[in-house]
Amino acid sequence: MKGMQKIKRGTGFRGVLNYALDNNRGEIIGGNMAGTTPRELAQEFGQSRSRREDIEKPVWHNALRLPEGEKLPPEQWATIADDYLNKMGFGELHQRAYILHDDPQGNTFTS
Repeated sequence: MKGMQKIKRGTGFRGVLNYALDNNRGEIIGGNMAGTTPRELAQEFGQSRSRREDIEKPVWHNALRLPEGEKLPPEQWATIADDYLNKMGFGELHQRAYILHDDPQGNTFTS
């Protein structure tokens, strides 16, 4: 897949989740979380964060974008996300939420 990749590290889960989901900006298409709102997801992530206070920047926000005009169905993005994160060294126990943005410039996937 040819496209753009952007990775950011941070300290606040709620901010990145608000950015990704508020105002119908994106939709959750996969992952291993039960929450469906920024608040619910931030609470879930926060439970793990409280157990690992040694990690200074627990938020790992990754965006993948297809070239302009190209699109993939949500199911295919979720499969790509699982494969990508596994290759990056993240296991099944690492919390993740996959959010799809249908931008005019091309699909963007965020984990």
